[in-house]
Amino acid sequence: MDKGLIAELIRLLGKAKVSTAPEERQRFSLDALGNYRAFHAARLLESTADAVVHAESVEEVAQVVRLANEAGVPVVPFGGGTGVMGGVVPVRGGITLDLRGLNRVWEIDAASRTATVGAGLLLGDLDQALGREGLMLGHDPWSQPIATVGGAISTNGVGYLAGRYGPMGEQVLGLQVVLPQGDVLETKGVSKPSPGPGLSHLFIGAEGIFGVITRATLRVFPQPERRALHALAFDSFEAGFTAVMEMYALDLRPSMVDFDEDLPAEGEREVVLYLGFDGFREEVEAAEHRGLDICRRHGARDLGQEKAQEFWQTRHASAERYQREVLGRPSAARAWRRWPMEYLHVALPPSKVLEYRRRCSQLLDRYSVPVREWAIWGRPELFSLLIAEPSGSADASWEVMARVVDEVLSLAQDMGGTLEYCHGVGLKLGHLMERELGVGMKAVREIKAALDPHNIMNPGKLGV
Repeated sequence: MDKGLIAELIRLLGKAKVSTAPEERQRFSLDALGNYRAFHAARLLESTADAVVHAESVEEVAQVVRLANEAGVPVVPFGGGTGVMGGVVPVRGGITLDLRGLNRVWEIDAASRTATVGAGLLLGDLDQALGREGLMLGHDPWSQPIATVGGAISTNGVGYLAGRYGPMGEQVLGLQVVLPQGDVLETKGVSKPSPGPGLSHLFIGAEGIFGVITRATLRVFPQPERRALHALAFDSFEAGFTAVMEMYALDLRPSMVDFDEDLPAEGEREVVLYLGFDGFREEVEAAEHRGLDICRRHGARDLGQEKAQEFWQTRHASAERYQREVLGRPSAARAWRRWPMEYLHVALPPSKVLEYRRRCSQLLDRYSVPVREWAIWGRPELFSLLIAEPSGSADASWEVMARVVDEVLSLAQDMGGTLEYCHGVGLKLGHLMERELGVGMKAVREIKAALDPHNIMNPGKLGV
């Protein structure tokens, strides 16, 4: 990157907000994706930014983007750094734009049940601010204490409460976005968007390839008058899944569905459904009564309130450990990322989940890849599996796992599903996007070319 551009950034923003220090450049050039799990994209993970800019306002973001566009220099938005798909890796160098300084709560409108906040605000801090007003955020991922609003929108993340409140994108009413030429687009924060295409949707799940989200107006919710939590054991995955499907057939939608069949390398198999109901008291009592009755008819055994409450109270523990041991420490992050397992998340027509599970099991058996967990999260169509590397040499297992991951995800696509419901695409899954979108990929590329002709906005992500 030209030294003159760095000098101009320092002149506009001040020396404290622009860094070319090697350790800082490295710190802001990686997320939780490691070489092993990156597979096809592993060679790109060593890319680093040429400079890191710490922005604190939309005006500063616009200045940076405008300068970068004129110079043809890439810009990579950076939120909490908690992603697992390599979405913040600056594959062509350039500027990493740290947005954590855009962390202002602009307005909480309790009557309208909306919150307008900066993209760099941590989800946990937003939830605390809402709590003081008797409100809550409907998006509650494992990473809530350390992920940012902008990152959650850019990946259209899913959280523990998606059963009732939906993924993050469903909670977005309006956005402020800096476009690649430095113009600032604002969409109105109301439930019915302006006539014509809903422009906010262009940026939800787009991972920053069309622009930089700087502010969002979100739909927020009243804190539930009552929350009921249960831990239920089933004899089989099929029995528990059928119970969940029966609830959804009645349009009975629990706020939380976390259903796992755990198959540890050592120890006993467990099939447990963590079930939650939120809302006003009479609503929760009725839903809880009907939901538990359905589960009991499918053989559920109540594991007690202590187990249910422990699950709820510790749901963010992995994020807290990641924050304590890894964030802000590049060497620790690179060590953390050496994890020879793979967690895959697909969205399927609910009627095909059990067939998909059966076909995946056959596929994995052929490669001698052990399954450690089958799961659904939030809604019955959101299906996950955790697989471990096969025995053998590291090089051989890497090749097998790369092939298996592609085949498992391609199978979901072939059965009418999508390849990832939770974490975005980033670098890791970009090679499957043509298969995912078909002709739609041509439309994405044409929109990208129209908005960003110099291809400066987070290049190399989403397969674009």
